[in-house]
Amino acid sequence: MDGVPGSPTGWIAGEAGGSNVIRASRIALAILAISFAFACCGCAKDRRTELETLKSTLESRNATFAEAFAKRDVQTLGQCYTTDAQAFPPGVAPVSGRAAIQDMWKGFLAMPVGRIELRTVDVDGNGETAWEAGQFTLVGTNGATMDEGKYIVVWKHEPDGWKLYRDMWSSNSPQQTTSEAPSGSGLDTLDRSR
Repeated sequence: MDGVPGSPTGWIAGEAGGSNVIRASRIALAILAISFAFACCGCAKDRRTELETLKSTLESRNATFAEAFAKRDVQTLGQCYTTDAQAFPPGVAPVSGRAAIQDMWKGFLAMPVGRIELRTVDVDGNGETAWEAGQFTLVGTNGATMDEGKYIVVWKHEPDGWKLYRDMWSSNSPQQTTSEAPSGSGLDTLDRSR
């Protein structure tokens, strides 16, 4: 038998024949581990860049939404949503479909709301879907803050760009009943319960 005397296989560490194979295996494993570490560092940087780009893109879409909101342009607001979108306003049933969502915003914008400010806090996703967590401020036509809150959005990438697919928000204000909410504040119609 070839190999190390006294060994049926000839593969004993530290003895003739076996030590070279083990040493070569250790070197190969070390090279593989170092290569994997460098690959992971590159992936992390690529992922970070990808998320920064996604955040910037969604912030741009939010700016389009906020501009349409300030102009009371329900048509453009509707175009920010997918045709099969759903909105989940506080205190009322979900609103399904682009046309119904446009009607929802039309009703909301009939109140003395001047503009909405959206601040993206966190995003993640892939090329087809993304989610965003953020904060909003509603500013009245008189310039006063009407409400502040938070939102979660699921975005869907369509041929013409990112669109709102699921849109849910709620106020940071303490819960008010319909009779307690100031008339015309928007809270009496969209924020009955949380």
